[in-house]
Amino acid sequence: MVGVWLHLLAAFAANDTGLVVRAVRFYRADPGQSPGQTQVTAFLRVPAELPTPGASGEVSLGLAVRVVDSAGDVLYQQAWQRRTALPFPRGEADRLDLIRFTLMAGRFRLESSVTDSVSGRRAESSLAIEGYAVPPTVSDLLVSPWFRPVGLGDTMPQPAEFRRGGLIVPIAPEVSVGGATASVAYLIETYAGTATDGRLALSVVDSAGNERRRVVPAAIRAVAGIGLLTGQVLLGDLPAGRYRIRASIELGGAAVVREGAFVVDPVAAAAPSALADQAYFRGLMGPELDLAFAPVAAIADPRELEGWPVRGSDEEKREFLVEFWRKRDPSPRTAGNERRAQFYDGVIYVNSFYADARRRLVGWQTDRGRVFLRQGLPPQVLRREKRGGTPGYEIWRYFEPTGRYYVFVDRGALGGVGLVRSNDPREPRDPGWQEVLTPAGVRDVVGFLGRAVLVPNE
Repeated sequence: MVGVWLHLLAAFAANDTGLVVRAVRFYRADPGQSPGQTQVTAFLRVPAELPTPGASGEVSLGLAVRVVDSAGDVLYQQAWQRRTALPFPRGEADRLDLIRFTLMAGRFRLESSVTDSVSGRRAESSLAIEGYAVPPTVSDLLVSPWFRPVGLGDTMPQPAEFRRGGLIVPIAPEVSVGGATASVAYLIETYAGTATDGRLALSVVDSAGNERRRVVPAAIRAVAGIGLLTGQVLLGDLPAGRYRIRASIELGGAAVVREGAFVVDPVAAAAPSALADQAYFRGLMGPELDLAFAPVAAIADPRELEGWPVRGSDEEKREFLVEFWRKRDPSPRTAGNERRAQFYDGVIYVNSFYADARRRLVGWQTDRGRVFLRQGLPPQVLRREKRGGTPGYEIWRYFEPTGRYYVFVDRGALGGVGLVRSNDPREPRDPGWQEVLTPAGVRDVVGFLGRAVLVPNE
């Protein structure tokens, strides 16, 4: 495994004049084959300087990949042509591609190349990949700049995106983030014969192996079959450089470590977070200020909202918002306000994916939107579609700081997706939640969260 990651890190170390390739391994059991199948997802990025436009201004690139075993035999190969223009009309998306293939146990090499049809110039990459020799307890660690849940409008992923389960994931051969609000998302699949308890510890290490960030170890529960652990790690003020997320996982008596690389680049910083609160709200006026105020109800103490000058001037409303966010600034000595920037990015997110058109609610007004704005992206999610008399439901689980969980049920046209059960004392509880979920749903929830969910005051 160490050798594989050394090759992956070497791929990350290539500058933009080379073909950048990254591979992540997942696992699927196969009754007809032991130990099962290693499913590989590989990301490719074409060098920006390689393409040369032809007489018509178009660019034609030939991409080719092949998988070779330790004996030199070719197990899989594919070649395709891509035509676009310079500058790339879709930006970075025109330089990205994705391939998937399956391996048996053993050592293999993924050989990739891209050739410019006009100039004949060529870029190549070779990446070692090892097929699982025994069934793993978890997959490789997929590190990404972001994830988002599949929305109602996602009939198919957008350019430079792909779908993994219930998530839309960007194609990111190299993960680059930056700025005071920088974070990286992670995804790990778990493989367990029965529901299994375990622990997850996350840390960030620099290129010299020094630990720069550490997330408090948290209890996890892997579902029977294929489960999913996802979440975000806030990076704060890490200096520019190359880093790795290290995930230490204890599950079913086995301890494993998975790592994923990323780059901190100040150029990737989000501009709004660098603005002082006064400068940020100075750019808003009239109805825009009311729209900026409305969603803070999701995170504010009701008494804080009493001072909002409903019929006041724009300047009075700006003063209220500046003071509201000043109290929540995690780094008041810097010009920007990271919490404010994260919050309003979150409002855009929940309005896009959690709005309830049937009840005419924007995303932040829904139960899922409110919880997301308070807690952030849930590290572990269980989603079930409607099955017979059991409604569709979602369980969001947060490991830190206090192990919160939230059970949302889709009541259909009668009430949309609503929160029915949580151990968060700030949230209302539905005493009839077991009847709403039905016995089959309750058994599933208990299997995921444990029997503590049945305790009345938990």
